[in-house]
Amino acid sequence: MSLADNYRQRTTMLCAMYLAQGIPWGFMTIALIAFLTQQGADAKEAGDLTAIVLIPWTFKLIWGPIIDSMTIRSMGRRRAWIIGAELMMAVSLLGLLLMGDFSGDVKLLGWMFFIHNCFASLQDVATDALAVDVLPVSEQGRVNGLMWGSKLVGKAIGATGFARVMDAWGLQTAVVLQFAILLVIMLFPLLMLERSGEKRFPWSPGEASGDDGTSSLRSPVSVFKDLIRAFSLPATFAFFVYGIFHVVGWGLVEIFSKIVCMQELGWEYVDYTDVVGWAVIGELVAALAGGWVADRYGRRKVIVFGFGLYGLLAIAFGVCAHLWQDDRFVWMYLFLNPGVLAIGSVGFLSMGMQVCWTRSSATMFTMFMTMSNVGHVIGNKLAGPLENWNVSYENCFVIAGLTMIAPLLLLPIVKPERVALARERDAESTA
Repeated sequence: MSLADNYRQRTTMLCAMYLAQGIPWGFMTIALIAFLTQQGADAKEAGDLTAIVLIPWTFKLIWGPIIDSMTIRSMGRRRAWIIGAELMMAVSLLGLLLMGDFSGDVKLLGWMFFIHNCFASLQDVATDALAVDVLPVSEQGRVNGLMWGSKLVGKAIGATGFARVMDAWGLQTAVVLQFAILLVIMLFPLLMLERSGEKRFPWSPGEASGDDGTSSLRSPVSVFKDLIRAFSLPATFAFFVYGIFHVVGWGLVEIFSKIVCMQELGWEYVDYTDVVGWAVIGELVAALAGGWVADRYGRRKVIVFGFGLYGLLAIAFGVCAHLWQDDRFVWMYLFLNPGVLAIGSVGFLSMGMQVCWTRSSATMFTMFMTMSNVGHVIGNKLAGPLENWNVSYENCFVIAGLTMIAPLLLLPIVKPERVALARERDAESTA
């Protein structure tokens, strides 16, 4: 059996890869930033460190064409890249451990996590490309829900679990545990085949399988031509533009929620990460429900509901600043936020897969996801200037909410049926 033939295998594999992404994501962007904020880091420092962690995810624009152009085809179109990326993620953590006590050097810490996330972003591109290749359209919504849910579980482990580890045994111990977990997760791509008859290892018996017409090497020019054709459709171009702007508000909320809780309200960083950990329960349910609704009622409705409600919650939180002294009010906002964000994100991921076409689907899907990361980084980086301009924290949340809602006006242009028609014509012309 193989990923292409077996629903359970492909779902398990994809979820394991997203779990591997979620653990360092939760640790770096939540636990570590919350810890440094408690130590006195301001919005600019917190935003810059978060951006350093996130910037490698914009490199997915580079990884996509490379993955579409080169691979060890006898091992599958994507699996060799996933294995290589997982291995380098582990090596980068090992390098960090060999440097000794690095807890006092925030700049060095940021750059080492930057290197780690370069390989994490490569793994993400290869995993998403694999999902585009092996998931039938009928499974894309619910499997994306499961994938996102796995990332959320990883994020909770990285945020809440590793915050406790860091608090009790130090930063190095937290990194050691991440290294060990990563090695275990690497067994999934090592042992599972994309398609029957392919090689498990380069020295194993087997050969390339599938009828997609691709070889181990493709000209980057052909990839570029595929992309020009793919984005010539109004639906795909509008979704590309939407991807840039739709989570700028998330980047702002991510920074200012920590600043408000730790510096304005006097929370301990472990209290903040505990809320994030509990929120994963609702977030996981929301992601699974969002995937099911996306398959049944449409991706666009899920996106509008999730991201629109996220924006409205941010506006309401800013307007009701007089309630911030009530821990229950703040706790409820922090608890609800990730759930509605998960619903919108599952819709975005599944819509991205649905509108990908041409043989350069990895690069195309990567461009959608990279623009999302670019928008996220823009939001993080805007936090410092807003604080320097003396914009109140209340108004910062209102601005974040408006930037989540406004891009939704682009979605009526995104019509998957037009993409499906273009895909059919393309298949007929290359047959």
